[in-house]
Amino acid sequence: MTRKTNKQRIADAAIACFNQFGPQRTSMSDIAEQAGVSRITLYRAFADRPALIEFILSRIVQELSQGLKEKILAFDSLEEALVEGSILSLQAARENTLFESIVKQDTEHSVDRFLFRSNDEVRGMMLEVWGEVFDKARSQDQLRRDLDNARLMDLMISVHSLLFVRDDYSDQQRRQFLIDFLIPAMTGRAPA
Repeated sequence: MTRKTNKQRIADAAIACFNQFGPQRTSMSDIAEQAGVSRITLYRAFADRPALIEFILSRIVQELSQGLKEKILAFDSLEEALVEGSILSLQAARENTLFESIVKQDTEHSVDRFLFRSNDEVRGMMLEVWGEVFDKARSQDQLRRDLDNARLMDLMISVHSLLFVRDDYSDQQRRQFLIDFLIPAMTGRAPA
């Protein structure tokens, strides 16, 4: 059995355990047993629990991203794409109960790192969704010239992460935050 196959099998087992017991009450032993592998095999695939959590969160982000690209590209203006596309992204993440339960309940600091710092794989997936929007806007001189796509993605990831954890905000408050903060940060123009 290949290492990738073990990773997938272990991740699937972890997801099953998380759904059954919750992320906090699931032990690595529970996951190994569910996957039908030894703990040694589990730790060969994932050095520790944070690595397993990050793998699962990355997989969820990939699944969520696949359904968003067409919707985001359909918006007429950069501002609409940034605001409404961000709202759609946040709603999709909130509606994924596993993603929300891991992020809100897992006490590992790796979740904070995943949300606010992300990783190259997640950045790449998000750039796949947003890159065409950025490129089109840049060709129409609608984005700050000093920000490349990687920096734009960092800004967006930080704003999305902040808005995801702000469960006291309504979608309208999130929209206003995006208008007040994200649009000026990316375009260099004050909100209208």
